[in-house]
Formats: sequence, C-alpha cells, structure tokens
Amino acid sequence: MTAVLAAVDTAASGALSGAAGELGRRTAEGLAGLARRAWRRDGGGEPPAAPADDGERRALAALLIEQARAEPGFARDLASWLRESEWLAAAAAVPAAASSAARPRMLPPLTSAFTDRDEVLAKVTALLDGPDGGAAASMAPPIAVLAGSAGVGKTAAAVHCARSLADRFPDGELYADLRGAAADTAVTPSEVLVRFLHHLGVPADRVPADEQGQSDLYRERTEGRRMVVLLDNAHSAAQVGPLLTASPGSLVLVTSRHRLPALVRDHGARIVPVGPLSGADSVLLLTRIAGPERVAAQRTHAEAVAARCGGIPLALCETGALVQVREQLTWESLEREFAAMAEGLSGTAGLRDTTGLTGGRQGQAPGMPDDAAFPDDTAFRVSPVEPALLATDLSYRDLAPDAARLYRLLGLRPWPDIPVGAAAAAADTGEAEARRLLETLAAAHLLEETGEERYRFHDLVRLHAGRRAHEEDGRAATALAVRRTITWYLRLAARADALVIPGRWHLGPAYARTPGSGPAGRTAEEARAALAVLRRERANLAEAVRAAEEYGFDEEAWQLCEATWGLHLRLGFHDQWVATHLRGVEAARRCAAGIGDPRAEGRIRTQLAFGYMGLGRYAEAEAQLTAAAAADERAGHHRGRATATESLGLLCLRQWRYEAAEEYFVQARSALDGISPGGVGAADVPRADALLAHHLGRALRGQARHAEALAQLADALARFRALPDRDLYNEARVRMSLGETHLAAGDPAAARTPLDEALAVMEAEGAVLQRADAAELRARCTQAPEEAARYLRLARSLYEEAGDTAGVSRTEAHLRETGAGGV
Repeated sequence: MTAVLAAVDTAASGALSGAAGELGRRTAEGLAGLARRAWRRDGGGEPPAAPADDGERRALAALLIEQARAEPGFARDLASWLRESEWLAAAAAVPAAASSAARPRMLPPLTSAFTDRDEVLAKVTALLDGPDGGAAASMAPPIAVLAGSAGVGKTAAAVHCARSLADRFPDGELYADLRGAAADTAVTPSEVLVRFLHHLGVPADRVPADEQGQSDLYRERTEGRRMVVLLDNAHSAAQVGPLLTASPGSLVLVTSRHRLPALVRDHGARIVPVGPLSGADSVLLLTRIAGPERVAAQRTHAEAVAARCGGIPLALCETGALVQVREQLTWESLEREFAAMAEGLSGTAGLRDTTGLTGGRQGQAPGMPDDAAFPDDTAFRVSPVEPALLATDLSYRDLAPDAARLYRLLGLRPWPDIPVGAAAAAADTGEAEARRLLETLAAAHLLEETGEERYRFHDLVRLHAGRRAHEEDGRAATALAVRRTITWYLRLAARADALVIPGRWHLGPAYARTPGSGPAGRTAEEARAALAVLRRERANLAEAVRAAEEYGFDEEAWQLCEATWGLHLRLGFHDQWVATHLRGVEAARRCAAGIGDPRAEGRIRTQLAFGYMGLGRYAEAEAQLTAAAAADERAGHHRGRATATESLGLLCLRQWRYEAAEEYFVQARSALDGISPGGVGAADVPRADALLAHHLGRALRGQARHAEALAQLADALARFRALPDRDLYNEARVRMSLGETHLAAGDPAAARTPLDEALAVMEAEGAVLQRADAAELRARCTQAPEEAARYLRLARSLYEEAGDTAGVSRTEAHLRETGAGGV
C-alpha cells in the first residue's frame, strides 16, 4: 500500500508531472488507464477523475491493489506502471549534483566610498563566533536583521558584512531586493524563490508552481551548504520566512526599516541596529566623495555641512557628489543653502509628508503593532527624511533642465530598475541622449547603477523626484510620461512574445508592429534571446500593469497581460501571472463596457486560467474559462470562444475527464465553423482545426477508443501537412501521439513508422528532449534486443546532451534489461 500510494501521489501531482515533461504526462495517463480498467470491472458509475487530495489518492491506491489481487494481468501491468512512476519521481527531482555545482554570486557591488560600520560587522561576526559556540553549535542558520531608517546605509552595511565574511561561505551568495518600503511594492516570497532556484541550478521546468513546493526545494538545495543569503529591504517577517535556508552553515542577513519581532520570536534572529554615522565618519565619507583637497580648503564649513546631513550616508553621498562636480561651490555657501532650505522645509508640507517611508513613529511601518518597536534601538531615533531631502533637493537644483526633467519623470513610478530604453521613452528622447542623462544622474548620486545600463532610485530619492514631477510638470505631462514608458514595455514584450511562441493568434494592436512570427519566422537562438528579455524585464512588466491600472490606461493593461504569455508559460512565476491578469481582466471588462475591444476580456480570462492551472487551482481555472467563453460569445468572437472552450478540454485532460474533454473539443471546432471566410480569425482556422483534431485524438485514447483515436490523429496529421506555413514540430507531435496510441492498442509494429518519422523531424528541429522521448517510445516497438538497444542508446546520448541525468539513468537501466550488452 505504501509503494502504490507513493506512486499515485507522484503521478497525480500536477507539479511533478509538469516538471517531468512527457514522462510525467505519460505516467499520469497510464495511471488514468489503470484506474479506468478497475472502474469498469467495479461496476460503472462516474468515470474516475484525477485524485485531488490525500483521501482520494488513498482510495485510488486501495482500488488498484484490490484489482491487482483479483486479476494477475492487472497485477503485472500495475507492477510495470509502478516502475515507470519511480522514474517519474527521479525525473521530477532536480539532480543534486547539478544543483550543488551552482555557485551563485548575486551580491551587488560595494562602493569604494564605504565608510565605518565596523561595529555592525563585529556584531554579525560575534553571532557566528559567540561564546555558546555560535553558528557551529546551532541546528539553524544564524539570522541577523540590520534594522534602521531609510537612507541610513543598511544595504551597504549588509553587503560589506557579506563580502568581509565571504571566505567562510564558499558555496556562494544569494541576494534579493524585497522592495519592502511599502506593502504594495513588496515582492512575494514565490517571486524570490523562483529566482533563487534558477541561480541554484534548477531548470525553469523543474521549479514547482506553488510557494510551499518552491520553499521545500529551496531548503533542500541549500541544505548542507555554506552560503550568505542577503534579503534586502524586507517589509515583514512573513515575507522573509519562506526565504530562510535550513543550513546551519549559512548566514542570513536581513535589512529592514521595520521592526521584525516575529523573526526574533520564531527563528532566533538577532537585531543589529544600523544608526547614523558619527561626526568623524560623516566627514570621512564626505571627504571620500568630494575629495580631500576640497574638504581641507574649508574644513570647518565642511564639518558643519556634514552635521547638517545628520549622519545619513544617502545625504552625505549626494552632497559630496555635488561639491565634487561643481568646482566653484564652496562649503560655506553650501552651509548657507542648507540652513535656508531647512527653514523653508519646515513649512513645506509636500516634502515633509513621508508616509510610507517612516510610518507613524519613526522607522515603524504603518499599521504594525506596538510590540514591533525596539525602544533601545537608537537606529530609529534620527529621521533620515529631512537631511536626505535637503541634500537631494540641492543636487536636483544643480541639474541641467533636461537631466532634471528625466529625473522627475523617472520618479513617477517605483520601477524595480530602469533600462535606457524605458528612460528614453519617459523623456520622449533618443536612447543616446537618455544614456547621457542617466550617467549624469548617477554621477550626482541621484540614481545608482544596478547593472549594465540599468539604474534604480533609492526610495527617498524617488519620493523627491515624483513629488517634484507633480509640482513642476502637472498631471497631464506626468500621465503622458508614464504612458510612454508603459507603451515602451508593451512593445518590447509583444516583440519578444511573438518570437518565443510563434504562430499564436493575437488581439493586441502592439503585435501589429512585430516582425513575422510564423512557426518558421525565427531561429531557436532568437527565441531563447527573446525569453531572456522577458525574464529580465519581468518585474518591470508587472509594475507596468499596475501603473496602467492606476492611471486608467486599460487598453495597455490588458495588452501587457497578453504579451506576457510566453514569459509565464515558459518560466512560471505563477503568483505574478495571476496578480497581473486579475488586473488585466478588470481592465478588459472596462474596455468592453466602453468603446474598447470587447474580445479582450475572454482573451485575458483564458490566460489567467492557465495561471490558476499551474498553481493546481483547477476550480478557479474552470470558472475563468467558462466566463471567458461566455464573454467571447457576447462579443461575437468565435476564435476566442474556440480557444476558451479548447482550454476547458485541456483542463479536463489534465483531470482525466476524457468524456468531458471530447465534448469541449467538439464544441471548440463548432465555434471555429462560425468564422466566415475572410472574417476575424479566419487565417488561423486551419491550424486551430489541426490542433483540435490532435487534442480530440488524445481524449479518445484516454477512453481506450483506440480506433477512433487513430482516425482523429490521422486527420490531425493531414491537416497540419496541408498548412501553407508548415508547423513541422506539431506534425511530429501528432506522429508521436500516433505511435503512443498504437502501443496502447497493442500494435507495436504499427507504431514504428510514425515514431521513425517523428525522430527525423525532431532532429531537424533541434528538439533534443522530444527526440529522446520518441527514441524511448521507439525502443518499445520491437522484441529484438539489439534494435531496442540502438534506440535506447540514442535516447541516452540525447539525455546526456540535454543534461537530463534522470533520463540517462532510466535509459541505462532499460539497456541493461535488454541483455544486448553494456550500456
């Protein structure tokens, strides 16, 4: 019972089946076939669906065991399937060797002007080497929370600690900006876990869709490793918890402007206050930025300016940069300007309103309970807002008009980072000019460079920039700048999406400006590069959807969602998928209620449903697809209704509801019949018909109606071959389905030809894993050991090429069973 239950759990798990690709699908379908055989002999009723919980899985395992005891043939088939499920579990698991080989180096660079923080480093070191044995004696990793106000230099201090202690942690560094300045910008743990797992060597298709699975795999992959994990700018303990490694040999550094008492209570974290710099260190930092000669010339006034900065590194860096680039600026005049601005600031409510940065009490997040405070923590006694705003405003006033305008417009939204193209769009200028202006802002310490030609604001600086924009540019100009930036991201995403998944029909006008995107319209290298673009801009695209919603740009909001299909389908990030598409659905509904495209609602609901499917939330997926079909029917959009109905059928396939799937596929073909020649979507009908014929064949095979399934698959193949723009990859997929169906019908000889043809096409298409899968199927078509061994060796070499160690192990075991010689 234990073995059967474990196998049922493995095969029925959507996360594992997805991670194991075709092997996972076939193993799940094999379990469905066994369940249906037992159901038929059990007396009928409703056909079994995929078990959805532990109780249903246990009941299915008991049914299989009972049937095996009653029928020897069933027992043999169950034993064979159990073996296949063992390989599924191995394929779904990420090879430890591949994961341990990854040595992530994600820490941001440390500025050469870094000053002091010896006390912070000493406290973190003491945490590792404490009198009680420190980290070595603990069963859990040491956690240090560097707590302090905005602008006080927490991130720099944490990076300094991580780099100073790097020799103790040879297995790498993980870093994530949790964007916790406010609840609405804070990233979800799932988003960070997916990035961490990718950097730890976990392939995208092996990352679980749900946060719990991601966290479990993350802890497994960091177990026993000595790493530094830096979680920067945390908003809450709940955000940090799933990101904690379980390895006692690692160090977790958390920075936050909020008190995180739950981390102390639940995980034994130590609070390390990060306060303002001392007077001497303030002058030292100012000297390192402005230059020793400039400070020595008027040291008394320089010290007074340093005092005006309140020991806040952000203010000191901006002030020092201002002096360094302005040769005629004296410390005496700067001191007078600070004094005058401070007097004016005391009556300027707009700049003093720092909601979301300092909260109610200084350093406490809005809405946090009183027990979140640490009364003895002096890091929170000095507000950074006034000196930082004074220094920022001085630097801003010194900018040329074009640089000042770009600064203001970029501060309108909390973009995770800013590429040159987006900056050019915001300012409505060319990229060369935008590049020059960005370098100017970085030199003035108003922006920081995060990567090659990518920049970001400190939260306090962005606060200043955004408010200056609203005061000086007005609502119309600021809204136009945001719209230009959103449009730039939309066009970027549409171009990339069309390359990642060519041949897919689109609604958004943004796709009209993309190059040809037929199945033969791009190379595999172009597709990989396009996916990399979408991955790099993923967080910015999510922010663009939020910005579009807040500014009322509904057309752009739903089009952005449509353009992230390839990103999410290939890489996951299911939490972001669902969050953005919920906004997109509402935007599309508002468009439909006005003069926008009424077809958009169904399109985005259908995409949202696949996000829910990835999370295993099938009821919500079905509800969205049903609503999508209804919306498309109201809009008279036959192509959209066909897609939504087809997707309902695919959902049913995943749930083993083969009869319902068949019905949906038939309905989808009927919807396509409603498209008149030359009408909307008419050009896509032949390919859509071919895909539906393939799906229908799979639904019939699931019902063991093999003759009908073979007829449908032959029809699908004929339809694909008749397309003017041949889709060779999907033709090969149909041939593989023909081979599988012949094997399921007990006719391995008939399976040979379609599988041989599929092998040839997959080789030409460069589809390594699919070709390996076809080779494994082909080995099952013969009783001759040498012939079977030849195809298994081919499969093994292809799995080796793809780095699929589970596939290599499986084919080697099958090779040994053939008795045809060594592997």
